[in-house]
Amino acid sequence: MAKSKGKLTPMMQQYFEIKNKYEDYILFYRLGDFYEMFFEDAIVASRELELTLTGRNCGLEERAPLCGIPYHSAEGYMGRLIQKGFKVAVCEQIEDPATAKGIVKRDVVRVITPGTVIEPGLLDEKTNNFIMSVYDTDEGTGIAYADITTGDLKATEFPPGTDYHKITDEILKVGPREIIMPQELGLRKIIMSTIDKYDHFMLTNYNDAAFKEKNARETIKRIFSVFSADGLGLESASIISALGGLMGYIEETQKVPLVHLDHVDVYQPEHFMVLDKFTRRNLELTETMRGKDKKGSLLWVLDKTATSMGARTIRRWIEEPLLSKDKIIERQDAVEALVEDIVFRDELKEKLAEIYDLERLSSKLVYNNINARDMIALKASISVLPGIIESLEEQPAGALKTLLDQIDPLVDLYELLDQAVMEEPPISLREGGIIKSGYNAEVAELRDAVVNGKNWIMNIESRERERTGIKTLKIGFNKVFGYYIDVTRANGHLVPEDYERKQTLANSERYITPELKEIEAKVLGAEEKIVGLEYKLFTELREKILDHMSRIQKTAKAISALDALQSFALVSSRHNYTRPVVTDGGEIAIREGRHPVVERITESGLFVPNNSHLDHDENQFYIITGPNMA
Repeated sequence: MAKSKGKLTPMMQQYFEIKNKYEDYILFYRLGDFYEMFFEDAIVASRELELTLTGRNCGLEERAPLCGIPYHSAEGYMGRLIQKGFKVAVCEQIEDPATAKGIVKRDVVRVITPGTVIEPGLLDEKTNNFIMSVYDTDEGTGIAYADITTGDLKATEFPPGTDYHKITDEILKVGPREIIMPQELGLRKIIMSTIDKYDHFMLTNYNDAAFKEKNARETIKRIFSVFSADGLGLESASIISALGGLMGYIEETQKVPLVHLDHVDVYQPEHFMVLDKFTRRNLELTETMRGKDKKGSLLWVLDKTATSMGARTIRRWIEEPLLSKDKIIERQDAVEALVEDIVFRDELKEKLAEIYDLERLSSKLVYNNINARDMIALKASISVLPGIIESLEEQPAGALKTLLDQIDPLVDLYELLDQAVMEEPPISLREGGIIKSGYNAEVAELRDAVVNGKNWIMNIESRERERTGIKTLKIGFNKVFGYYIDVTRANGHLVPEDYERKQTLANSERYITPELKEIEAKVLGAEEKIVGLEYKLFTELREKILDHMSRIQKTAKAISALDALQSFALVSSRHNYTRPVVTDGGEIAIREGRHPVVERITESGLFVPNNSHLDHDENQFYIITGPNMA
C-alpha cells in the first residue's frame, strides 16, 4: 500500500496516517454519522460482527473494502470486538466540518481494550474491571492494578526469590481483564503458562522503557503532581516500575488527565488470607466450578447489597479475607450493631437503594461522557446522604463511626446541580433543554425570545386568517425552508400582494412575509444560540463538579462499605448466623455448624448441623467425606 500512497484520495491519506500509529487496533474512523473501517479492519470487522462488506473509491484501481456502523450504536459493536479479544481505536472529527478548510481534521481520542473499557453497557456493574501491570526487578516483583471506572488503584510487591505460584495466585485473586508487561520480561512465560489455564484475560505488550525506574518515577510525578514518588509512600523500586508503566499506559490510551486516580493503596499480600487458585475454585467463593454462575457460590448467599458499589465491595471482601484480629472484630462490631437494630437496618437499605453508582458516575466526569441525566442521578444520590449521616450519628459501633466521618454530605454540589440542571433533561447535550432558566440570565432571555416568538407566530396566523379571509391558512415550519404560510390552491385568489412565494406543492403554495422573516430570524437565532450556550454552561458545570472528585470518591467508598456491612447483617439476621469469637490460640470450635451454600440451595432448606473441633494438640485434622460434613 505504501507504493500507492501518493495515488490515494486526501481522506484515505489521512486514514493511513492515523492507522499507521494504531496498527494493532481496529480503527473506528468517524465519517459523519458513521464509524467506518477500511481494508483489513473492514474484512475482520465484517466477519466478526456479521456486517455487510462493501467498497469505497480510495483513488486506487481497486475499491477499498469497507464496512460501517452508525455512531450512536457503536458501543455494542465495540463490546463484541473487545469480548473477542480485539482492541479498538476510536477516531473522531476534532474540528467543525462547517468551518473546516479542506478535509476535516481527525485523530484518535481514545483506545478501548478489555482493561480500559468505560462504557456502562460493556461493564458488569457488580464487578470491578481491573487492568494490571507486572514487572520483575532484582529487588522483587511489582504488581499494580486499577479500575479506571471507579478510581481504585492498588499496588503490592513480592520479594526476590518468591515462589511464582504466590505471584500468580495474587494475579488470579485480582482477576484482571488485561495485563500489560514488556515483551522481554522473564516472568512473562511463567504467568502465561500458569494463569491462562484458569482465567481469560488479554496480555498486552507495552514499551519496556515505560517500566524503567527512572522513567516510571517521572510518570508518577507528572500524573500525581508530586515532587517525588516518596510523597505517595512509594519506596519499592519494583512497585514504582509497575505503577509507572501502568499509569503511562492508561494515560496514553485514555488521553485525559487521570484526576480520579489520585491515590494509590499500597498493601502487603500477607495482610489477607492466602488462597491459591485451587482453593478459590473449590470453595466456589464467587462462582461455581462448573457453570461459572454466581448462584451456588458464597457470594450468592451473602450479597444482598442495595448498590452496585456495595456489590463490588462485598465481592472484594470475600476474595480477600482479613487476617488482622482487630480489623475482623471491628467489622463484626458493625455487623452486630446492624443486626440488633432492625429498624435502622431496614431504613438504611431503603436509603442506599436510592443511591446510584457514585464511583462510575464520577468517572464519567473525567472521560467527558457524562450527560445531564447522569447529573440528575448524581444529585438524587447526594440528596440521600444527609439522612444516612443523621442515622449513623446514633450508632455506637466503631466501624460505623469511622464510615460516618468519611461521608461528606456534598450539600454544595447538590445546591449547584439543583440550580443548574433541568429535572427531566434529554440524553443529548446538543438539543438544549438541560439548563434551568434561573441559572443563567442569558439562557432565560433566549428562552423567553423562543417562547414569545412562537406566540408571535400564532398571533400572525390568527391575524392573517382574518385579513385574507382564508380560514384554512396556517403557519408551518421545517428545517429546510424555515417558517412559511401555507395556502391551499383553492384559496390562491385570496393571497395578498405582499406575500412572497417560497415553495410550490401539489395541493398548496407556501409563502413568506417580511414580518414572518424577521420573527423567524429571532426565533431560530435564539434557538441556535441557546443550544450552544447550554452546552457551554454544562461543560463548565462538569468542570466545577470535577474539582470535587476526591470528595465524591471518598464518600462513595464509605457508602459501598456501609452497604456491604448491612448485607452481612441482613443475611446473618435472616438465617440466624452466629458471631464467631476470634481468639489467638489457633483453636477452631464450631457447634451445630451449617454450610451456608448447601443449606440455601437445597429445596427443603434443611441442613443437618455438625460440630467441629481443631487445635494444635490432639485434633489437628478431619477427614471430610461430603458437603454436609463441610
